[in-house]
Amino acid sequence: MQSSTSSINFKPRRTNHDSSILTSIKNIKWTIILITLFIWVFVINFYERSTIKRTINKCQWNNWQTWDNDHDPFNIALLADPQIMDDYSYPNRLSILNYFTKKIIDNYHKRNWEYLKNILDPDSIIFLGDLFDGGRNWDDSLWINEYKRFHKIFNQKANRRQIMSLPGNHDIGFGETVNVTALDRFKAYFGETSSIHDLGNHTIVLLDTISLSDFDTPSTQEHPNSILETLANEPFTQPRILLTHVPLYRDPTNQPCGPLRESTKKFPIMKGLQYQTVIDHTISQSVLSKIQPDIVFSGDDHDYCHIKHQYQSVTNSQVQEADEITVKSCAMNMGISKPAIQLLSLNTNNKNGKTYQTEICYLPSPYSSLISYISLSIASLLTYIWIFIFPIQSQNFLQKIKSYIFKSELGLPIAFEKKEDFNLVGNDENFKSLLIHSALSTFFILWIFRIYYNSLYI
Repeated sequence: MQSSTSSINFKPRRTNHDSSILTSIKNIKWTIILITLFIWVFVINFYERSTIKRTINKCQWNNWQTWDNDHDPFNIALLADPQIMDDYSYPNRLSILNYFTKKIIDNYHKRNWEYLKNILDPDSIIFLGDLFDGGRNWDDSLWINEYKRFHKIFNQKANRRQIMSLPGNHDIGFGETVNVTALDRFKAYFGETSSIHDLGNHTIVLLDTISLSDFDTPSTQEHPNSILETLANEPFTQPRILLTHVPLYRDPTNQPCGPLRESTKKFPIMKGLQYQTVIDHTISQSVLSKIQPDIVFSGDDHDYCHIKHQYQSVTNSQVQEADEITVKSCAMNMGISKPAIQLLSLNTNNKNGKTYQTEICYLPSPYSSLISYISLSIASLLTYIWIFIFPIQSQNFLQKIKSYIFKSELGLPIAFEKKEDFNLVGNDENFKSLLIHSALSTFFILWIFRIYYNSLYI
């Protein structure tokens, strides 16, 4: 007997799990997501655009310049210690935390830089060293990557001069611990670390006092020494301004920093591995006596400090004075609450009187935006929990609000039809809905941040 078999086609049965997911997706409340995104766009735009523009506008040159002649001044912006974050900065942190921290810090630099270039539009921008954080420790391949990243953040504006050749101790080390390989590499990409520039009828001297402090390697001292001797033997034809990364020596007890300094402590005088907070007294006096600057600008300390130096001129042996301003760091992670840049205006008709004016320019608060973003994230999450985990309570509350509003306007109570489909049935369904709405909102919020971080800033 031959048996016959019949084929039966089985159609997969949709499981309750699949059905619940489809139900959750089908019941997405796009109105809630759109309201959330609208609030986030408003807050992000406020901190990433409006606040920066308003803050930088306060520093406009004509707000503080007081030149009384018809000659256009030459305007310079000085930036100290950007010290872009890298893996050297926080080696013990989780990689994912370092990744987001780097993104936040880079964005802070980039957004301020774009508004500085386009709103203040200085004739020249000069960096005062410590461009990188771990530059002295990197091999060539890592250094090149960070070099490209630095220029991506601080890209140059056309027809404007940008000088980045003054190194800091984080770039090359300090004194006897100068990393000669790092120094040579820095010179190859940024130019000679000591140089003289004629800007706005002033002589701007960038002096690598770090290399000048290296007594173990005479060849390292050679070029900055030659700059000093050149200036000592040249007749004065125009005012001189000195730029150095490490501040010159001072007595903190008798030379206080003034009211604009954040720290209430005296200026630190100390040294350690690959750093020293001031240049040695002998070198400092030699530099001042040979250059005879009207004013000195330095970095390294991260906080503001304004003092006066006294020195003996090599030309006439008279005691002279020079101001020194230690410029605040422009970075958000340098231990100060108010990062800033220093603006310098040079009178191009410098025949009589003081030929420069300078003003501190505070950058936007680096933490206000972060606090607001974190607070709004918590508020958004709590609101979503209230709406999706407690749908009946939230719906009833909203109905009461609507009733109160319409009653106030019309003088009559208004009955609203209760929307049963708003309430998902079961705790599991509520939780899934919460996850879906939170995930979608998070995705779109991150996408908005990406747009703001990568778009034009003006």
